[in-house]
Amino acid sequence: MKLLSFGEILFDVFGDTATLGGAPLNVAAHYRQLGGASSIISAVGNDELGERALDEIEDLDVDPSMIEMLDGTPTGRADITLHGKDATYEFNYPAAWDRIRIYDDDIDEIEDGNTIIYFGTLALRSTASFLSLQKLLGETAPAEVFVDINLRKDFYSDDILSYCLDNATILKINDDEIEVLSDMLALEKADGKELSSWLFDNTAVETLLLTRGKKGSNLFIKDEKPIHVDCSNVNVVDTVGAGDSLSAAYLFFRYEKKLSPADALFKATAVADYVVSHKGAIPSYDASLFV
Repeated sequence: MKLLSFGEILFDVFGDTATLGGAPLNVAAHYRQLGGASSIISAVGNDELGERALDEIEDLDVDPSMIEMLDGTPTGRADITLHGKDATYEFNYPAAWDRIRIYDDDIDEIEDGNTIIYFGTLALRSTASFLSLQKLLGETAPAEVFVDINLRKDFYSDDILSYCLDNATILKINDDEIEVLSDMLALEKADGKELSSWLFDNTAVETLLLTRGKKGSNLFIKDEKPIHVDCSNVNVVDTVGAGDSLSAAYLFFRYEKKLSPADALFKATAVADYVVSHKGAIPSYDASLFV
């Protein structure tokens, strides 16, 4: 089973340090590091950061063939400012990933029924990228569509969230985001049980993955009992990318290794625990630790 991510490639910039990231790339990188095949549809600028991004993506062994280098639009970046233990992010706009294009030749290379498509809400902030995603979903038949309700600043709307719900088969959300989505849907309780019940009755979503930080993760699957897995007691060094590693690992173990949902979530939690105990969103590891 191949993973195809769609969305932002950007650098997290803090002081003089710029670290490659973006949730879609993080997910593709972890899926590949675990042993699966992954690629990403995105764009970078024809600039120094763009060249660096392509070099680092090559090192990650993620297929870069659907990444376009654009003239006149800079590579994405998120400038980070710390306020005590909290951080704020300023995204440049427009960035190259606001101009993602997908071509008929790209569509022809995507294997129907053997591909998982991943995307998040952030890449839908621009009309151009939104239309490209619509083309991708409209002209392919993926095995699953994994959507991360990855809310950032004001770069989402009820229409964007509704589109995500209409197109996802697997939905990932965290404790903060469930409040926003439950309010939009006028649900009485902002919890996984009520949200999953609504999703299963009204959308094509069949799996809801709720991440709860130190409280672990809950998995709700249509017509099955809920699953909960606790985090391990690890020394937390860096939480950036932890949710992305969980997403990638769950997909890998569930669909590549054919594990049960409970076993896949257990192994995915182990991967995320490793990631938070090391610096960076994509720390290097030996997949045999988890596989």
